[in-house]
Amino acid sequence: MKRPDNPWAFVPHQHRGPHRETAPDAHVRSPTRHNAAFKSAGIMTFMGAPYCPPERDRIREAGAKVCFLGAPWDLGTIVRTGTSSGPQGIREASTAYFPYMFEYDVDLMTFFRVVDCGDVPNVPGNNELSQQYICDYVTECLEGGAKVILVGGDHSVPIPGARALSEFLGRHRPEAKMGYLHIDCHLDAAVDWGGNEITNASGPPKALELPNCNAENMAHLGSRNGLNPKDWMDFWIDNRMPVLTMAEIVERGIDVCAREIFERAGDGTETIYCSWDTDSMDHSCMPGTSCPESFGIKAREALQIARIAGEYDVDVLELAELSPVFDTSQISTKLACNLIYHFLGSRAKTLRSRHEAP
Repeated sequence: MKRPDNPWAFVPHQHRGPHRETAPDAHVRSPTRHNAAFKSAGIMTFMGAPYCPPERDRIREAGAKVCFLGAPWDLGTIVRTGTSSGPQGIREASTAYFPYMFEYDVDLMTFFRVVDCGDVPNVPGNNELSQQYICDYVTECLEGGAKVILVGGDHSVPIPGARALSEFLGRHRPEAKMGYLHIDCHLDAAVDWGGNEITNASGPPKALELPNCNAENMAHLGSRNGLNPKDWMDFWIDNRMPVLTMAEIVERGIDVCAREIFERAGDGTETIYCSWDTDSMDHSCMPGTSCPESFGIKAREALQIARIAGEYDVDVLELAELSPVFDTSQISTKLACNLIYHFLGSRAKTLRSRHEAP
């Protein structure tokens, strides 16, 4: 259905043909003409949103304020592969949900005019060129006036993702700064891994090199267990950046710890890049990740982090390392999907409280 005064069009769940729903609010109500996406997903996009080419003019024309963008690159990993199926896993999980979030009384679809910009193409065997493509695609979304939900792919995705946000900020607000948050089971401070400088454990050091990203606006949350070499910890300590471990989260509580890192990232900055590795969550609720670990953030705590993130000016929310192939129960993809839904729901609530538009 296309409204004459609005170029942004939505066909509920992308169903076509004589039995499609045509009412403007059909996507938030019980279906009347078909059995909904639960059985026949139609053309699969995130949240059933319209597909929009990742081009700034087309994004502006659609009036989109949130772009879902997949980055199915997993050849930067130092652990097991499988994260290339992460974006499509979240799209599939979203077919089980309506865009309406009753907890926030908001239709996410129409409030943010969400679009799905598809997946970033990659060049197998060429990390550098593939990451340039990710940077270019995120740039188009930002220049189109939208916030970005960036789904990997391995945790090398924030290297080009944060660079895109940094360059965007530099073009439009040269004096402004950005914050960078790293939520992960691992500290990911490998300047290089066996000589490779583009790995899924190299995001924070690369972020610190960005001209408008400083150590005083960076923080880490969620580290634990034995895959954290001493030189990684030294990186955070030497640069005086806080590391809030799982032991500290258990002691102080997720609400206090999450707000502490977001306050640090938002202090004096224009925007925040939030890099969230799914292995930060406990393997009991996130088995479908590249490096599942025990003693992690539980599902309820993860959703609270997402809600807190929505209260801050996060221009890029990135989820990495989701590997649906390792979780036939699909609880991992559904949790990851709900992190995005609650982030957007909380963001809508925050904007409404400020009397601001998306």
